[in-house]
Amino acid sequence: MTSLPALNTTPTRHPTSCASLSLPLLSLLNRVLPSDPPTLTLSIGSGPGLLEALFLHHYPSRSSSFYGVEVAPPLSQLKEGKEVNTWLPEQNAITVPGTWALVGKEWLGETGGLVFVYPRSAGLVGRYLAEMEGIAAEQGKGLEVVVWIGPWCDVEEYRAVLEGWGVREELTGEDEGSGKLVEEGEVVLVYRRSRMEG
Repeated sequence: MTSLPALNTTPTRHPTSCASLSLPLLSLLNRVLPSDPPTLTLSIGSGPGLLEALFLHHYPSRSSSFYGVEVAPPLSQLKEGKEVNTWLPEQNAITVPGTWALVGKEWLGETGGLVFVYPRSAGLVGRYLAEMEGIAAEQGKGLEVVVWIGPWCDVEEYRAVLEGWGVREELTGEDEGSGKLVEEGEVVLVYRRSRMEG
């Protein structure tokens, strides 16, 4: 496996990552995502897995609770030895059959954090949130935090979905879109589950 690129405090682009990457971004993820095992975090749409592999490299204590989720490659690609995931350790990679598919309940039932990096549709994010709410109603525990990373031009579409589920956490001192966590033109949103009193 190719060695991971070095990150620093300035967000930089990498050929196999939609989002720009930086040490402050990894630090933010470590701070906001659930850290109590066995609570899992799933990074939905991880692609080649560079962000996820870098996160695990810098925070190895999360190796048993942080997983990337990506669509399984077509059989023709597999026969040619072409995998979608090229960075993330195999034991931290989960595949689903298509862009429409959710991870199974055996995973979601243990999940407290979701990360979406440049997701393809707000509908998929909404389906994950609805499924997680159903699990929370059954089990009395569930999703705690969602991190969304994407372009400014998509913020309103995804914000509408996320605000229907949770409350936005202000990122004081980390300025979500100033170029400190990610490059100009990108944004990081963190939402925590709304606490509904009965």
